[in-house]
Amino acid sequence: MKPRVLYFAVFVFFSLSGGRFTATFLEHELQFSETWMISAAMAIQLLSSSICSSWLGSLADSLESKGGNNSGRLRIMSLGLLLSTVATLMHSFGSFYMHWSTVNMQQNATGMDTDSDGEDADGDNPQPKIPLVLLAYHLILRAVFSIGTSACMPVLDGLTLAQLDREGRDKSCYGKERVYGAVSWGLAHMLILGPSLDRFGFKTIYATVLLSFVGCMITFHFYGRSISVATEYARVSAKIAKDDVAKEDEMDPPDIVAPAKPPRIGSTLKSKTSTVDDDIPNNDGSGGAQERLTVAHIVQLLLRRDPILNASYIIALFALWMGMSVVESLIFLFFEYLGGSNAMMGLTVTVTVLFEIPLFHFAPDVLKFLGSPTRMMQWASVAYVVRVIGYSFVPQSHPFWVLFLEPLHGVTIAFAFTSCVAVADTWVPRGYEASGQGFNSMIRSMGQFVGLCIGGVLEGRTLYRVLAAAVTLGSIVLGAGMYWTTEPQAEVQEEEPAISQDCKRQEMQLELT
Repeated sequence: MKPRVLYFAVFVFFSLSGGRFTATFLEHELQFSETWMISAAMAIQLLSSSICSSWLGSLADSLESKGGNNSGRLRIMSLGLLLSTVATLMHSFGSFYMHWSTVNMQQNATGMDTDSDGEDADGDNPQPKIPLVLLAYHLILRAVFSIGTSACMPVLDGLTLAQLDREGRDKSCYGKERVYGAVSWGLAHMLILGPSLDRFGFKTIYATVLLSFVGCMITFHFYGRSISVATEYARVSAKIAKDDVAKEDEMDPPDIVAPAKPPRIGSTLKSKTSTVDDDIPNNDGSGGAQERLTVAHIVQLLLRRDPILNASYIIALFALWMGMSVVESLIFLFFEYLGGSNAMMGLTVTVTVLFEIPLFHFAPDVLKFLGSPTRMMQWASVAYVVRVIGYSFVPQSHPFWVLFLEPLHGVTIAFAFTSCVAVADTWVPRGYEASGQGFNSMIRSMGQFVGLCIGGVLEGRTLYRVLAAAVTLGSIVLGAGMYWTTEPQAEVQEEEPAISQDCKRQEMQLELT
C-alpha cells in the first residue's frame, strides 16, 4: 500500500475538522465576534505548531528506529489525530454555554413577551459577548488541536520519503503521492463540508471530525498491516536468496562469485548526507549517531554547507507562509465580506485542487524543467503575489470573480510544497526524514504566526497588499542567495549503472551544495 492512501485520509480529516472554514466556525459557532479574536486563535494554533512540529518529527524518527515498519510514525500520527478530535469536540461545551446565555439574555430583555421567532417587540435579538474565561478555554483547545495536527504532516512527509527511498524510487516522486491529499481536500470541501454547513450549520463539524478520525484509524491499520507483510516477504526472500548463494559457494567456491549488490535509486542524494551522524554528538554526549536530530543539530548542518543559500531559502519560505497564513486561515472571512456563500467558498477550494492535481503529479518534470527547487519556490511566490493583488481589486457583491484567481493558489501550493519538501530532505541524513520535515514545518508555522498577527491589525484589501510586498521581498532575498552561491553539478559515478540519467539529474537538482 502506498502513502497516497494516508494523504487521502489525513486531508479528509483536515477538511472535515474545519479546513478553510475554521475562521467562520470560530465566528458563528463559537461566537468570536471580533476579528482580533479569530486572528489570535489562528495565531496561537500556528505558534503551538511551530514549537512542537520539529520535536514531534524527531520523536517519530526515534520511535521508528526502535519499532521499524513505520510503526513509530503511524503511532505519532494516530495520537495526534486523537488529540485534535478531542479538542474539536470539547468546543461544543463552550458553544452550548453561549447558546444558553443567549436564550437567557433574550428572555430577560423582552420580559418573557416575545414573538414566535423569539425576538422582542422591537425586533432586536441581543447577543452576549463571549466571557474572557470562555475565550481562553477555546484558545487553549485551538492550541491542543494544532499540536495534534502538527504531528501529522511532517511525519507523513518523512514516512513518504522513507518509503520512496526503500522502494528505490526517486524522491522527486513525492508529488505523485501528495496529490491524493489535494484531491481529498477539494472533494471534502465541495461535496461534504460546504453543503452541510449551509444546510445544518456549523455544528456539523462535530460529527464530521469524529467520522473522519475513525476513517483515518482504519486506514492507518490496513496500511501498517500491508507494510508489515511486504517487509516480512522481502526479508524471507532475501534469506532464501542468501541461502541459495551459500549452497552454490559450497558446491563450487572457485567458480561462483556472488553478484554485487545493485545500487538503490536515490542513494546518490542520501550518500552526501548519510555520514553527518558521525560528526554530531549523541544526545547523551557519548558520541556516535544520536537517536534524535534536534533543531540545534539541523542548524549545524545548514551552516556547514552553503549557509547563504540555506538562510535565503528559509527567509523566502518564512515570507511565503507568512502570506499564506491569511489565505489559508482568514480568506473565507474576506469572501463572506464580498457576499459569498459556504457552497461558493467550497467551490473555490475545488478550483484550487483542480490545478494542484496535475502540478503535483508532474512535479518531477516541472522540477527538471525549472532546474532546481529554489527556482520552484520563486515561481510559487510569484503566483501568490499575483493572486492576492488580484483579491484586493475584486469589487464587493461579485465574489465569484475570485474563481479566476484561485488556480494561482494551486500553483503556489504545488510548487511550494514540492520545493520545500525536496530541499528539507537534503538537509538531514537518511533515517531522519521526519526530523527534516519537522524543522521545515516549524519555519512555515512561525511565518504563519507572524502573518496572522499582521492580520489581526490590518484588514481588507490593505492586508493583502502588505503581504504581497513581504513575499516579494522574500523572493528577492532568495534570488540574491542563489546568485551568490554556486551550485556545482554532482559527479556521475560509473559504478552506478542501474540509476537512470533522469534520476541522476533530479538528484543533482535537489542538492544545495
